Amino acid sequence: MQENQMIKACNFYVSEWHLFAALLPYVRDELKKNHKVLIISQDNLEKGIKHLVEKLNLKFENKNGINDVVWLNEDFVLELKEEITPVNIVIQGTKEFIKEINLYLEKSLKPLYRKVTIINCFEIYDTNDILYNILDEHDFVFNTAGMNEKSSIFHGYIDKKKTLL
Repeated sequence: MQENQMIKACNFYVSEWHLFAALLPYVRDELKKNHKVLIISQDNLEKGIKHLVEKLNLKFENKNGINDVVWLNEDFVLELKEEITPVNIVIQGTKEFIKEINLYLEKSLKPLYRKVTIINCFEIYDTNDILYNILDEHDFVFNTAGMNEKSSIFHGYIDKKKTLL
């Protein structure tokens, strides 16, 4: 039996519109593949993203478009069941909120889901003092170009996980 896999990526954004520009192509692609997408947002991003999709007249190839995304706020409750389909979870909020949600997900979801990709979205102004600490806790950096090696985005960054091998 295949071991359950949890991949974590971090995203740094300067405004909600900047975040939407990175997320929308990724979300469209994952929905096209019939993968689950959950967005847990402290700032309730649902209305803004749906408004942008409508204004851009953005088309999706899945049945319900952006409405196939599961939108959750900070008071969410997940129905936990074994999931074979890859699951993508986007978390947006303060450092503390993101850390709390990640701890919950690692304990609750990792044993049940075959493949979970978590994209933690940090407002850049909230991270200046701990940027390298955040990078150390993630496998990739996610931006408008998709998933990237951390050192290719932050030149000079040395991935401690890779140097210990």
